[in-house]
Amino acid sequence: MASIAQQAFRAREWQRLSPSQGTKGERLFDWARLPLVQAGTVDGRHWLVVRRCLDDPHELAYYLVWAPADTPLPTMVQAIGARWHIEEDLQAGKALGLDHYEVRSYLGWYRHITLVLLAAAFLVDITVQSHRSASASQESAACPALIQLTTSEARHLLAHLFWSAPTSAPLLCHWSRFRRTHHYWAGYYHRRRRAKTG
Repeated sequence: MASIAQQAFRAREWQRLSPSQGTKGERLFDWARLPLVQAGTVDGRHWLVVRRCLDDPHELAYYLVWAPADTPLPTMVQAIGARWHIEEDLQAGKALGLDHYEVRSYLGWYRHITLVLLAAAFLVDITVQSHRSASASQESAACPALIQLTTSEARHLLAHLFWSAPTSAPLLCHWSRFRRTHHYWAGYYHRRRRAKTG
């Protein structure tokens, strides 16, 4: 299959695109597409999209895509990358208890799901407020090497602040800043290495 993809595409048909933002920055790959034959004809709506890894050009992934004929490849790539956001949201929901329920009625299930989604909305609101205050204050200018607060980090902070001694609050906030700084520099070196290989 790898040799088929290498023979089917010319060098100019590959586009370097990012489907989504990863923990270390943009997730860059080379992408190309081929129209598929449906019922003996090419209808311009069914596509084989091929993703090639930058580090190992022989590592390929394939996606079957249905899209209108005038859909550009970057839009298809963004749609393919959207599944990672969905999976991240499901994992965050599971961490809040989305999959931990033992109920025998629809009403019990509905109450449980509603409370979990309310907790998720509360964490999202905390992160949005944190982003707004960081951009308005001088914190981002004083310490540019810091990723934004995530819902997972906010959940960890709240759990430790509520169930720990109050004297540990400054230590926990410092620990959070340390972790976010570490993630920033990990992403920085990852992007720099990718830039050298690209």
